[in-house]
Parts: sequence; structure tokens; C-alpha cells
Amino acid sequence: MIRITRDPKPPSIPVYTDKKAKALDGTKTTRADAETERAVQFFTDPQNYQGDRKLTRSAFTFAVYKDPDLVSALEAVFGKKCAYCESDFAAVMPKDIEHYRPKSEVDTGTGVLAPGYYWLAGTWSNLLVACIDCNRPRNHQVPGQTAKRRLGKATQFPLANEATRVRNHQGAIATEEADRLLLDPCLDEPEEHLTYDDDGLVHPRPDANNQPSAKAAASIEVYALQRKGLVEARLKVLSDLKLKLNLLSGQLRTHNALIAANAAPAAVADSLTQIQLVATSLRTLLSRTAPYLGMLRHYIRSTKQAGGFADLLQFGIDPETLIA
Repeated sequence: MIRITRDPKPPSIPVYTDKKAKALDGTKTTRADAETERAVQFFTDPQNYQGDRKLTRSAFTFAVYKDPDLVSALEAVFGKKCAYCESDFAAVMPKDIEHYRPKSEVDTGTGVLAPGYYWLAGTWSNLLVACIDCNRPRNHQVPGQTAKRRLGKATQFPLANEATRVRNHQGAIATEEADRLLLDPCLDEPEEHLTYDDDGLVHPRPDANNQPSAKAAASIEVYALQRKGLVEARLKVLSDLKLKLNLLSGQLRTHNALIAANAAPAAVADSLTQIQLVATSLRTLLSRTAPYLGMLRHYIRSTKQAGGFADLLQFGIDPETLIA
């Protein structure tokens, strides 16, 4: 997971700007505001919800978050990668428009509360793009565990202190921010909370007191970031990075040997071309839209800190400068 930069203001698209929908008082308003108004009416009706319980069999239909222009705007922000696991899912699986704070009910980890954050269902800052394995409950194999586990965010949204949870549209979301346990790639710096090993596994990064990040621990569990298929995919990309870095090192040694041996200019030039080709390939692997960039950044930074890449650095190539 990496930090995603997006404008906190919603995009200028019809669902947020065009006042063609009818408000409850009969005036014209935007589709987003009209839906929020109707949601407030439905979810605060004591005949429908009372005491954190749903009483009605009726369901409210949320539609704004599925608006094609809104979906396109979210795709432009998150690209073809899952906001949580960074998998490139465009060619292999459907995407979900994910509600960071769930809309209809909330799984706290110890129980389910209804309703959820219904007033945020169409809010720009609450919407992300996620793959189905991070977002939906599915059975997954986890490395080191024999039985499959039911993993996926669904309606989970744990807080460190349940007493601060905002339960209706009149509350201020800011009051629960200090207790939020799930990483939000648009608000947090995930790379400050997550670390990776050479097997493709992700772990909570220790904080200043050498305690594992609570946000990382909760996010790894809730977003299913340790599922076997994902770990194997990360490991494959990490192996590719290592291979290309080793290839670059070998080509640099060859290049230096050619110069030392006063080789023909054509041979030296060809050697330099090969170096540039591998460097370009590495830049692609480390681009903002590439999968598992958080893990690759971690590998390069930690390896350099441990004294690695000496031959590359001697030649004037710092792998860290290749990071997007």
C-alpha cells in the first residue's frame, strides 16, 4: 500500500454539480445531496433503526457511488491498482467501488452496528477502488496456516476506542480519527506503517517505541493482505526486481572491464545501451502505476541502508532515484 494523492474536493462532475434532482422539500439539488437527504430520512426513522439495530426488512438503495462519471474519476485517481493491496486487477478481475467507512452497517470486530455511515455513501473522500479479494469476504489460504480463513474488509471498520464512534450524520467524523485503525491510503503514509520480508510477506513496522503499528496490524488482517495468492504475486515481482538489479550490476562490471581493456568504441557503446535498457526496465517496474510499489520501495531503501548496491552507487546509479 502506498500514499495516494487526490484532491479532497469532489470532481466537477454532474452527480456533484448539476442541480437536477428533487430534494425532499421539492426544490432542485444535486443527485449526491438528494441521495444523502433521503438516506438521512430513512436511516434515522425510528421505525427502521433503533438502538444500533435494524428493524425494517426494507433496504435503502444507494446509487451515487456507482455513477459512471464518478467511477471514471476514481479510476483516474487510483489507476488500475487496488487502493489496499496494489494488485493490478484491470485485466483479471472486477473492481469494487469501496466505501472506506461502510454505509449500511458496521462490523466493529466484536459486533455489528446498524446503520453504518449512511451519510458518507456518496462522499468523494470516502470512496476508493479496491479488488474483490480485499473488499469482499472470501476464503483464503494464509502462509503458515493449514485451514483457509474468511478474509476481506466487507463492513469492518474497527476503532481503538469504540466510545468515539460517530453513529449518525450529526456527529463529526474528526472525533474518531485518533482511534481509526484502518490505513487510508489517501490520508495516511502506509509505508510508515508497513514493512515486507524477502518472502513477500507484509508486517507491521515498529514505531518509535519498538511496538508494531496498530494500524498496520489491523489493516493487514482486515484487507486480507497476507493471503497466499497475494503473497506469491508480491514475491514474483520482488524476484523480478532483484534479477534486474543483479543484471544491471553485471552489465556495469562488464562495461568497466571493457573500458579498462581499451575495447572498441562500438563494444563500449553497446554495453552502455544495455545498461540504459535495464535501467529503463527498472523505472517501469518502480513506476507509480506498477503493482506492489510499497514493497519494492521498502526493499530498495532497506538494502541501501544495509550497505547494498555498492557497485551501482560507485558507477553513479542510485536505485533509490529510480523510485517513482
